[in-house]
Amino acid sequence: MTVAESRQSRTIRDRITLNAIDTDIHQDLASPNELLPFLAAEWHPSVRGGLGFAARGWHNSGSGLMEDSIREEDGLCAADPDWVVDKLMDRYRIDLGILTGTMIGVGVQHSTRFLAALTRAYNDWVLERWVRPYDCFKGSILVTAQDPAEAAREIRRLGSEAGMVQVLMSSAARMPYGNRFYWPIYAAAQEYDLPVGIHVGAEGTGIANPPTSVGYPSTYLEFHSDHSQTMMGHCVSMLADGVFEEYGDLRFGFIEGGIVWAPHILGRMDRSYRALKAEVPWLTRLPSEYFLGRLFWSTQPIEEPPDGSDLIPLLEMMHADRTVIFASDYPHWDFDNPHTAFRHFPPELKRRVFVDNVIDYCGERVLRHHRP
Repeated sequence: MTVAESRQSRTIRDRITLNAIDTDIHQDLASPNELLPFLAAEWHPSVRGGLGFAARGWHNSGSGLMEDSIREEDGLCAADPDWVVDKLMDRYRIDLGILTGTMIGVGVQHSTRFLAALTRAYNDWVLERWVRPYDCFKGSILVTAQDPAEAAREIRRLGSEAGMVQVLMSSAARMPYGNRFYWPIYAAAQEYDLPVGIHVGAEGTGIANPPTSVGYPSTYLEFHSDHSQTMMGHCVSMLADGVFEEYGDLRFGFIEGGIVWAPHILGRMDRSYRALKAEVPWLTRLPSEYFLGRLFWSTQPIEEPPDGSDLIPLLEMMHADRTVIFASDYPHWDFDNPHTAFRHFPPELKRRVFVDNVIDYCGERVLRHHRP
């Protein structure tokens, strides 16, 4: 057997033995001071005592965390990798987990030079503390989207690291992500065969636009319910501005922003495109014809109609067997238990969502060093 055949055999075996890959685990810092060994010394005063980010005005009335995930002795629930292995990976039979962290909002803060240094330190901390010592954790290359040139440099710095399996940006932004301003990020991501994921949570802060198209909500209930709006805007922008025409191998993920809005957006774009395609001569196909193999939606928070079976037709409309990927959102309050949240999914769809689609999204690198 050749080396190539051996690797292919290993990949097939890994796919079969995997039970679940979680695409949204929010590991956390026990203290900002954990970053100091990785951060250039001139920036240390900016970190000591807290990071000082522009904070949002919408806060969950509770802790925002799963109560049974909190460690009594220190009040932490995702700062210790061993704790996360015990409380999430082993308890729920999750084989691999993609880390999304708690610093996604760096992409809408003001001080781009400091934020670039901070994200470098943060990414190195993720590698040193979580990814290299633990076979089950995979990292995301966090980037400052407000500085695409610096973001591209960070992608190229870490793009060859086997344990880093996606580029991560905030869904909060100053401009829609199809804008050519951001294209250096996509060029670098495609160069290293890395998907780009965007995650909600920092809308309305820093330099970002309001969380909704009509302004700022009054309550956390509104803020949390409106997460899909930002995602929709980026989705339309990515398709209409020709990102996937320019970067044909790029994969893009919508994390924690709902999923079944996709059929509405794609259908509406196709209908409008037929009448308005003169505005977008760079597109050579219907907008909906670009999304398979390129756009992916994470399950958490999945829409939950009173009759769960009503969800299935919507999933079929968006080809969920090729576009939806499992996410638990551990350790947040709206965590989705993989044993119960998907009970209405047919077995073949669950397999695609829990394993195969995630591999299609991240590429085979997500399996590197995995020992079933």
